[in-house]
Amino acid sequence: MDVASRSMGIHSEEDIILALDPGRDKTGFAFVDSDGKLLASGIFVSSERDNFFRTLDSDKNFSAWTLEGSSKNIAHSRVKFIALGNGTGSKEFHDYVKSIACCDIMIVNERNTTLEARSLYWKIHKPGLLMKLIPEGLRVPARILDDLAAWAIALRALSVLSEKI
Repeated sequence: MDVASRSMGIHSEEDIILALDPGRDKTGFAFVDSDGKLLASGIFVSSERDNFFRTLDSDKNFSAWTLEGSSKNIAHSRVKFIALGNGTGSKEFHDYVKSIACCDIMIVNERNTTLEARSLYWKIHKPGLLMKLIPEGLRVPARILDDLAAWAIALRALSVLSEKI
């Protein structure tokens, strides 16, 4: 990922991508390493985005919002770029993030990321024996998946960066 990733601020395996799936009511977030590994993800109420970014700036942990992984060991100063989904509410969210972010922002097409999020959910939460009998597309996850949609957005951003090499 050398050439393209450097232009987006990714310089090492220690760097982190913050992916956001903004919506009117809630926003999914995912902290992902340069290999696409999910470090932590969660959901916050969209109207509380100021609190979210204040927490990011202060290096406090995100445990109140975290659904997957652990944000306790994430050095938030390692966030080198933000991947932002282009769906509902993204224009206003982009303007807001652009006004406060001190790193690059990549707008990512988020079409079908909810479907990808379902697949990612079942990779993290292996289905039980009976659930395995149901085709994956018909399984209903036990929770909302906005954070995993953000992970899918991060994976798309990394794919775009790797194609530019």
